[in-house]
Formats: sequence, structure tokens, C-alpha cells
Amino acid sequence: MPQMQTDAPRKRIVAMDDRLGYLGARELVRDRGGLPSNVLLDDMLVNPWSFSPLPSGYFPARAREFLVYPARDGAFKRGLSRKGRDLVDARRDAEGREWVFPGSSIPKEALGRRNVGLFVDPQEIEVVQDRVVVIANPDSVIVIEHFIQSPAKSGLRDGVTRVPADELSGPMSYQDELSPDPRGVLYRSTGAGVRPIVRERAMTRDVDAQSGHEARLGVGFVSEY
Repeated sequence: MPQMQTDAPRKRIVAMDDRLGYLGARELVRDRGGLPSNVLLDDMLVNPWSFSPLPSGYFPARAREFLVYPARDGAFKRGLSRKGRDLVDARRDAEGREWVFPGSSIPKEALGRRNVGLFVDPQEIEVVQDRVVVIANPDSVIVIEHFIQSPAKSGLRDGVTRVPADELSGPMSYQDELSPDPRGVLYRSTGAGVRPIVRERAMTRDVDAQSGHEARLGVGFVSEY
């Protein structure tokens, strides 16, 4: 078994008692540094002995980032003034609200291209009447090449996002110390998606960008020790 690393400071995830939808989870830990990143959750799931134990009921749990993608075999469309057109999730949430990723947040290099998705760490989320708008600086958005089009398919995880893709999205695949296998499964909707990332259970490299925004899932925040 690999030895625990001793580099300081080390990070841990502190689980809350609540199980909430994305908006409630984000608000609950806003003043505690926010939800954990997909990369940290990936590290914890694949190498659980390197982190403080968590309650068994924490997973499935929410990451802070979103995956944004067009409908299967589609592309991000161009709008006015050379900006992208707003992408609207194909499914409304339980309160009837649309989830929207504005065209102004879509990187230019993603426009008009098939088999591309976006890894988004939102700067802000605005709830306006029947719309939830996920806002990010386009310079901070990571374009995922060879984005998986099937509802559930195995692919190579890259070292930046840990999101599986049909081919390498970055300079190299990510191989953890547990296994030389860099593959994982991506779950996505066949329609357009503006979906928060969910990680399911220990010892899995799978990434869920299919679950509903309002699903009541584990909530935690990051602390150092």
C-alpha cells in the first residue's frame, strides 16, 4: 500500500450533515472556502488512505465545478458580436428554472466545433426569476477536446480536470499511484447540459455530469491540517 504523504499543509474534506441540491450546497459552505474541487475529490476517492476518513454517507458528493456541453454531436453556437450563444440545459430543475451558461463565458476557441465540452469553475451564480445563470470568466474555462458524446462511456482522464475524454485532452493522461490505468467513465445527458459535477463513491474514477441540479447529495468543504 502506498505510504501517506507528509507534505504540509495537507488538505482534508470536512463533511456537513446536510444533503442538498447544488445551490443550497454552494450557499452552505460559501464562507468556509466553498465546495471541494473535482481534482481533490478524485484524489480522495482513488487514494482514500491519504485523507482523513469521512462518514460513509458523504458520497455521492458535490464538486464545485460544472461540465457544460451541447446536445449529443452538437456544437457551441455563435451569437452576436462574435460571442457565443447562451447554452441552456435541456432539463429544467424541480422548480421549473432553466440553467444557463451565457455566451459571453464561452471561450472563442470552443465555438462552432463538435465534440467539445467545457470545465467551468463558476465565479458567480445568479438566480433571476426562472433562470439560474452560471457565470465564469472565459479565460478561466478549460476546453475539453474529444468530449464524450455517449450517455456513459469510458475515456482517458487528463491531469488538469480528471474528466474522462475519448482521447487525451491535455499533454498527458493522469495515472494515480493506485493503478496505472488512467481511464474513467463520464456520465452525461444526451441533451445540452449545464451540470454540476458529482462524484459517486470510493475507489472509482467516474465523473457524473448527468445528475439533476436539485438532487440531495453530500456537502463538504476543504480544510488544511
